[in-house]
Amino acid sequence: MRWKTKERIAGAAWVLRNARGEVLLHSRRSFGAVGSKDEAYFLCLAWAIESMLSHKCGKVYFVLEGGNLVNAINRPKAWPSFMFKVIEIRRLLRNFLCWRIDLVSYEANRGARLIADSAVHITRFQSYVARGPPRW
Repeated sequence: MRWKTKERIAGAAWVLRNARGEVLLHSRRSFGAVGSKDEAYFLCLAWAIESMLSHKCGKVYFVLEGGNLVNAINRPKAWPSFMFKVIEIRRLLRNFLCWRIDLVSYEANRGARLIADSAVHITRFQSYVARGPPRW
């Protein structure tokens, strides 16, 4: 996820890999009128979850850089200010056979971050889903 504070836009991306780490699909989209970085992470994660559900993925391991949201989902009682977001995310996650959400470093998330960057820094607001890794 990438968020531009001044413009209040967020760029989101997800990359779906198989158990061997091969990229099966990737996607990008942007969100407008985003009030905060935490809201941007929430919108991006909810969109990624909905995308995995629409692609009929039953077992999914999500990783993201948004530490506050990851911690709130994994330890909701310690993060009462995130209660609405946690309830909404967990409501979506109930549709999976198996799920997990973990924090990942900025460096480890480079591929998805570069895709999300293109939505806000290069102003490619067109959403898409594509097979395999990005061609660039």
